[in-house]
Amino acid sequence: MNERQLQFRVGLLVITALLVTGGLILRFGEMRWLWEKNYVIGVHFERAPGVERGTPVRKNGILIGSVRSVAFDETRGGVNVTLEIRDRFPLRKDCEPMLNRSLLGDATLEFSAGTSREFLKPGDRIEGLPPQDPFEMLGRMEAKTTATLDSFVATSEEWRKVGANLNALTDTHRGNLEVIVEQAAESLHQFTQTMRTINKTVGDPQTQENIRKTISGLPKMMNETNETIKAVRVAVTKADQALTNISEVTTPLAERSGAIALRLDNSATNLDSLMKELAVFSKAINSDNGSLSLLARDPQLYRNLNESAASLQLLMRNLEPAVKDLRVFLDKIARHPERIGVGGALRPDTGLK
Repeated sequence: MNERQLQFRVGLLVITALLVTGGLILRFGEMRWLWEKNYVIGVHFERAPGVERGTPVRKNGILIGSVRSVAFDETRGGVNVTLEIRDRFPLRKDCEPMLNRSLLGDATLEFSAGTSREFLKPGDRIEGLPPQDPFEMLGRMEAKTTATLDSFVATSEEWRKVGANLNALTDTHRGNLEVIVEQAAESLHQFTQTMRTINKTVGDPQTQENIRKTISGLPKMMNETNETIKAVRVAVTKADQALTNISEVTTPLAERSGAIALRLDNSATNLDSLMKELAVFSKAINSDNGSLSLLARDPQLYRNLNESAASLQLLMRNLEPAVKDLRVFLDKIARHPERIGVGGALRPDTGLK
């Protein structure tokens, strides 16, 4: 093998390696942009710091194109940015381009996904969102932090004043507070003694038995009272009929209406005086020296009241025959009201029902 053949084979090997390398680059690299079709859209920004030819354009973080040119908008003001977008990445009409800048100053155009069913066509122009500058955000955050710290300092000062006022108030009225606490303790002690006295009085077996008997006798007395009321109602009905029959006799009463009215006026005056006296009496009862207060504090007074209740129970037991006789009497009056007058005196009855 001569030198010429060796050089030829080495050159052929180098060319083959270069072709294989280029194929691998085209196969595994992002080189399809060399022959892939693009469409052009325009975006208007109020300002576009850091944007220049070749600035990447992304959608949801994926590279979809780049910036072709940047020019000032002489009509509306601001900046017109022309973008080249790959055909296989269509953009929806409601997508929004946003200019992002990193802390190092690198700019990127980021498109939102959008939800519209219509897509942008080549040559369309849309409005871009204002850029978010990290340094401006840090400046605004610093201003807000300063204002927050100032508010916190003012609030701390106010709380310090409140604490000082509370300490001064406590030191000034410490003696009064101790007196109030002692009075409250004494009042609670007196109330406890009163409740013990009441419990002791009510807990007496004899008192409980008397109360039980009185309560058990109430239903019977109520039934008899209801029957008496029914009899009185019938008697009142009969009496109303009798009064209707003697309405002509009441004519002289009409002639004395002036005197009757005067008496009624005097009665109203007396009733007013009686109400005032009852008010004075109620105040006397509710006072510390009143009957209720003495009843709660004086066991002897309660025992007297208990004896009175027992006497009242005995009296009610003795009045029971009288109530029965009264019911019989009212029943007779309801049946024969004419016996009340002179005819009843001339023709007395035997008294038997």
